[in-house]
Amino acid sequence: MDEENLLDSHPDLADPEWRKHARTDAWLGSKQDRKQFRRQQRRAARRPGRRWWGFAAFLLVLAVTTTAIVLLGRRPAQDAAPPNPTSVPEVAPVDLTRPFAHTPADAWPKGLDGITSPPAAAVGAFKADAVAEAYAKVRQAISAANLDPAVLYRHDTTAFLAAFAPEQREQLAPRLTEKPSKEGGFDTYVTEIADGYHLLDAGPRTFGTLTARVGDNPGELAVEAKYVIAYAFDSPHPKSLTSPNEIVSFLRVDETYAVVTGSRTAKSRLGLWLDGGQSALSSVGCAAAKEGYLAPGYANPPSATPPTGDQDAPGYYDPKYPVPTLDGCN
Repeated sequence: MDEENLLDSHPDLADPEWRKHARTDAWLGSKQDRKQFRRQQRRAARRPGRRWWGFAAFLLVLAVTTTAIVLLGRRPAQDAAPPNPTSVPEVAPVDLTRPFAHTPADAWPKGLDGITSPPAAAVGAFKADAVAEAYAKVRQAISAANLDPAVLYRHDTTAFLAAFAPEQREQLAPRLTEKPSKEGGFDTYVTEIADGYHLLDAGPRTFGTLTARVGDNPGELAVEAKYVIAYAFDSPHPKSLTSPNEIVSFLRVDETYAVVTGSRTAKSRLGLWLDGGQSALSSVGCAAAKEGYLAPGYANPPSATPPTGDQDAPGYYDPKYPVPTLDGCN
């Protein structure tokens, strides 16, 4: 008897109930195998997808990075680099809404806030309160001389004279009415705008320091003032401007003030004195300057000389350097 006949004649195989369960088990096993096969197929199908999304993310990051680099490379040079703190370019864009752009004054505070002093402390026999009061007196004098609209436009020196001791006032008054010397007019103590010109609302701006020390004479407290003031002028033809130095003028000053005190000192001598100093100017109208007035650089006749690229003397714009001995009108 062959093997196939032996299997068919086996009692268990001949049992109908056993055959029913065997077919069910075989069907379930086949179903389970199919499920496992499909799961393996789905896993295999998902793996390439994850690799594809990872590659796509890499391409996205690469594209964003490349775009950022390109945009940074296209950014204008004037936005990438700050202005030179000790020079004004001979050729640069001019914008009346931002007149100090591309100049050292672009970062300076408006008004008197750019002229600072250390916290008041005792100096010699003078207590901290006296030093603070001396700083306030000097700031008042600087503002009255160079920032007050009354002196700038109306050429009214009343507030300036009022800042000084009575005897000093008597000495200064006649000098303010004298005509300027041949060397120029900024030794006339105050800044007066030439008729026909007006400053923009963005300024003036200042940069400098006040430092107190013991005075040269008994009962005197001295204050060293080193500062620069930038004036931004309006222009009727802004599109014709080729450099900020045509509308922004600079006044550089070193001054020594003395506050005279003492119970035995005559009342006429008590108060603030101007004890000497020197000044220089740049980017101004030369004809007006020789008459003692301030005008913008565009008031000068057009120059046929091409830009030289020479560096300005840093003392025009930074009080830590000496005041230049020459100005742009010499």
